[in-house]
Amino acid sequence: MSFLCVLLLASSTTSRIGSTAVRPVPKLTELELQGKEFDPFPNGDSAAFHLDLGRNFFSSARGEENSRINLLTRLRAFASRSNAALRSPAALLQTFKTQDALNQEAIRHLAYHELRFYSDTRNAESMKAATEFRIELANSFNGFDSAAAKLPAATFDAFQRSLPELSKYQFYVEGLRRRASRQLGSEAESVLEAVAPLATDWGPSLYFATLASTDFGVVHTKSLDLSVARDYLAIEANSEAEVRKQGFQKNQAGLFVHRTTYATILARQADALNKLSRQRHYADYAEESYGDRFLDRKSVLNLLQMLAASAGVNKQIEGLINDHIAKVHGLGVVHPWDTMLPEPGMEVPRFTAREAVRIVKEAMKPLGDDYQQELSSLLDPSNGRLDIAPSPNKANRQGFSTGFVGFPSVFFQGRFGGYLDDVVTLAHESGHAVQNMLMTRHGVLPRYATGPAYFTESFAGLCELLVLDYLYAHAPDQAHHAYFLQWLTSQGAEVFRAAWESMLEQEIFDEAAGGKQLNADTIESMTQSSASRFSSWFGPASERTLAWVQPTQFFTRPLYRVNYVYSRLLALNYFQRLRRHPSQFQTRYLGLLCNGYTAAPNALLSRFVDVGLSDQTLVSGAIDMLATWTSELRRVYGE
Repeated sequence: MSFLCVLLLASSTTSRIGSTAVRPVPKLTELELQGKEFDPFPNGDSAAFHLDLGRNFFSSARGEENSRINLLTRLRAFASRSNAALRSPAALLQTFKTQDALNQEAIRHLAYHELRFYSDTRNAESMKAATEFRIELANSFNGFDSAAAKLPAATFDAFQRSLPELSKYQFYVEGLRRRASRQLGSEAESVLEAVAPLATDWGPSLYFATLASTDFGVVHTKSLDLSVARDYLAIEANSEAEVRKQGFQKNQAGLFVHRTTYATILARQADALNKLSRQRHYADYAEESYGDRFLDRKSVLNLLQMLAASAGVNKQIEGLINDHIAKVHGLGVVHPWDTMLPEPGMEVPRFTAREAVRIVKEAMKPLGDDYQQELSSLLDPSNGRLDIAPSPNKANRQGFSTGFVGFPSVFFQGRFGGYLDDVVTLAHESGHAVQNMLMTRHGVLPRYATGPAYFTESFAGLCELLVLDYLYAHAPDQAHHAYFLQWLTSQGAEVFRAAWESMLEQEIFDEAAGGKQLNADTIESMTQSSASRFSSWFGPASERTLAWVQPTQFFTRPLYRVNYVYSRLLALNYFQRLRRHPSQFQTRYLGLLCNGYTAAPNALLSRFVDVGLSDQTLVSGAIDMLATWTSELRRVYGE
């Protein structure tokens, strides 16, 4: 379906952002840094951190149902008038406006039902209603989109001359034409749409079912037992080396049990997607998938090769961190299970929900007053737009934001535990939510409210870097300086992990296309070969095995990981520009966020922030930023 916009539901030098662009604030409090018997919602505060669906969506379930029934009637009426919409410029313009209004209203209903289910999984009827409504929405718009795609360019140009307001829809119509050029006849297209889910939907379901059925075991500590599946963050930061080792090895052993199943999913899924793409006359699934994102195979592979050639900085970062861990903890060899150890004598930082909110707000001040206004509204618990506290029957979902224009974006997390990961997630998803509200404020058309994932994720990625930089800049002592800067540097260097994963995934698809039979051993060998170009943790005799099982998107959204390569490169470039020219970048970046996705990403990036997706400077700017943090990390370590 070409029109339906989906929800965003869904990771330094002395002149840092924190000290040059924000007012000084007190150092982190002891409450924020304590690590034992920690409650992120002290004094009964959890009640404040739940959604208020009645305030932000519909006042009652009955009211939503009545509104949805009325909307369904209007959607079906819209579908019946799709051909008449092309009779005149005025009719076409009115149809576009009606479609936008209907879609905006529909997405609000979808968000409401999904959030209602995640808030209480006993509301199974809500997820059913969302699924049925999504299908109705697609069917309602298909006819008009198909007709608009067939409208001759000369006719649309003449319509625009007669009614210039139509020009704002040209980019959308061009997208419809591109997709229509690959579609088959109506009968063949219907068959393909019916067959495609049968060929691909089983993989994600089997993957999650297999993980859920795996007993990863428990690790015994001096004071309590920790579940590998549930308490891994606590295990990897435990001061006992044997606890960390057992947690890592039990996780590996659990994945190993079903590695044949995981390999089968990847191989068969790649083969099925390649074959489906060829039916629409693409060379393979990569051509179709990259093309949908304004990318192509050649440019993607060139970028990955550039990153491989620049991976020395990542190996330098890994070596610097490992040498420091070995030195301060007296380890002869640093193993994968040792890499998350805090500095000697410090507890793993934990944050209450309210402290996390304060930190995220302070960290985003460099982005300006308009950004702060929307962020403050989102993060104010009294507005009912945060759901992060535990409650009975709540879905155990990772953090996500619902996002679209025309209604309040909200943030949902299965349970906020107060770890640094949780704070980074809050910053990331807040970035998505604030962008949606800025687009709403500036009247972005619903059809331009979503864009390529790497573009959207780059905005959230900048928020991750800003919050980590803020924590580093305002750390209370040397140990926390080192801890937060290590996180910041490692977070930026995640671009290399995304790169080798993307390279590996493309190789899996290429091998499947060539008819090669892939099994767990061959995929493991491919992983070690690709990853060793980017990271010193991989290669012969690596302790990091089965890394190909852990990127969830390999199984749920094939060839998606490349989005993180581009988004992290962009975020690093944004951060560098913000540091160098705070006021200038703030203005231009806010313009980008408010604009919506009204053109191809390259055009918008060049227009607003002087960045290009295929520029050598995209990589070199990111590498420069990482090199700066590496030098600062060496200084903080006292090297």
